Amino acid sequence: MRRLAFISLLTAGCLVTVIGAFSGPPRVLRSVSIREDFQKADLSAWNFPNGDDWQVSDEGGNRFLHMLRNRPPGVPRRPLQFARLKGVNVGSFKLGARVRREGKSMIVVFNYVDTLHFYYTHLSADRSTEQPVHNGIFIVNGEPRKRIAGTEAAPALPDREWHEVRVVRNLGAGSIEVFVDGGSDPLFSAVDTAFTCGQIGFGSFDEAGDFDDINLQSDDAGCVPGSMLRPAGANQARGASN
Repeated sequence: MRRLAFISLLTAGCLVTVIGAFSGPPRVLRSVSIREDFQKADLSAWNFPNGDDWQVSDEGGNRFLHMLRNRPPGVPRRPLQFARLKGVNVGSFKLGARVRREGKSMIVVFNYVDTLHFYYTHLSADRSTEQPVHNGIFIVNGEPRKRIAGTEAAPALPDREWHEVRVVRNLGAGSIEVFVDGGSDPLFSAVDTAFTCGQIGFGSFDEAGDFDDINLQSDDAGCVPGSMLRPAGANQARGASN
């Protein structure tokens, strides 16, 4: 008999609700809901490339995740300085967060398989017409990062105030959409199916800044990262806009 188990956990400052569908062991995770506002100042749920580079900061009683410093990008050229939520792999998802840049840009990482295979959206103060590797959606697939969307988009982070960012991944359609400040139309959008499962993360390519009020919702959890890896250059980008 197939049963559903609903579990709510408060761990490491994150409220986690999972729904497991099972007919006996092992349980298969299907849905996950995670909210993190950093008010408990507990970062044990996060994996950091350099732990000393991150802290929980406080402004007027509001706490948030703060990047203290940047680090050099990797070779092949790609970002390495981002925090990842431990033990949570998702395929399709909706991910929201508040983001504030200290320099000129920040990034949100998703469908992360390993350090050489993931997507990220670069949220910048400038357009790609000014900086060809800024402000858009990028893929790292065993080679230097490549743009897959955002060539004509307006700056995602035009100032150093907090901005709401939402990333929506739909594997059925293969789509990736990035919305800013409650916009009804995506600032960046692309169709790509190179990676279908992985972790989410927050950081910067080579600068610093802040993150808060993270909200991850997925009915496509429990997938296995790397099971659908394709060779570099073989990602199935079928079109991009903005």
